[in-house]
Amino acid sequence: MTAHKRKLSNFLLQPLLQIRLGLYAIVLSLLFSASIAAIIYTHFFRFYDLVLELTDLRDDVEVILKSYVQGMALWVLVAMVVYFLITVGVSIFFTHRLVGPTYAFRRHIRELTRGNYSSRVVLRKDDAFLEVAEDLNELAQTLEQLKRR
Repeated sequence: MTAHKRKLSNFLLQPLLQIRLGLYAIVLSLLFSASIAAIIYTHFFRFYDLVLELTDLRDDVEVILKSYVQGMALWVLVAMVVYFLITVGVSIFFTHRLVGPTYAFRRHIRELTRGNYSSRVVLRKDDAFLEVAEDLNELAQTLEQLKRR
């Protein structure tokens, strides 16, 4: 149970920030999607009315078009749910690359404050702020050398 909890805490280092960024992306996407849906809806129902007006089989065509619209609505809903899940996952992944280093920097600075100058910042190769980590490690090395004198 502890290992699972540890992995979850590593996954969401700053949950409010990471989830908020993902939600911003989703809200912007939903606004864009709603505007596109409004345009499609307007034009589709103009077409729908035109087809009903031009055909003699009004009742049959109306049933066929309604079933088509319901099927299309289901696929749009499925696509929205999949998009939501992918957006949340991608935003957590990329914000983890940004938030993770700051978490490591804070831990490293606490160690330096305690006098542990052998502490080093270790980041993944794809993390942001690799240069800052190198500078902090140089600082720690300099402080460690000064302590030995």
